[in-house]
Amino acid sequence: MQKLIILNTRKVKKIKEILIKQFGFFPKHDYAFLQNEKNRIFMVNKDFGRIDLDKLRIDRFGLYFAEHKDNHVRLSKEGAQFLARMAKEEKKELENVFELDEPEMRTYFKGQDLIKDLGSEARLILLKYKKDIFGCAKYKEGKILNFLPKIHRGEVIL
Repeated sequence: MQKLIILNTRKVKKIKEILIKQFGFFPKHDYAFLQNEKNRIFMVNKDFGRIDLDKLRIDRFGLYFAEHKDNHVRLSKEGAQFLARMAKEEKKELENVFELDEPEMRTYFKGQDLIKDLGSEARLILLKYKKDIFGCAKYKEGKILNFLPKIHRGEVIL
């Protein structure tokens, strides 16, 4: 079983501030956040604390939400989709969302970086195709760097 620590209010507040700075939004729902030794953040219902974990063999907790390093939070595919859904429910507009056309989407799902001019500032961005947010990537020096896990890659995506 992986070792997870429950993030205290101060650490959650820092993650919240980073996400608001990066994407202009953080969900208002009441969740607990856990972090493993690889700085991956998992989101769980706050009621999970009532479970006696010593009596269970658990492989994973909650939703893999993001990876936290230094002063940025890179959302997982599921974390990006969750953030988009919560923003829609709260009628908020996300920032740093870039829509890809079909050829760019296919290239991205093949695991390749995309050449695209989105300005000179390096930052994390959310990727959108039609109406759906499908991931988070880093934009740097005219490229959208591909962080899509191999398990999600493929030729047939549409």
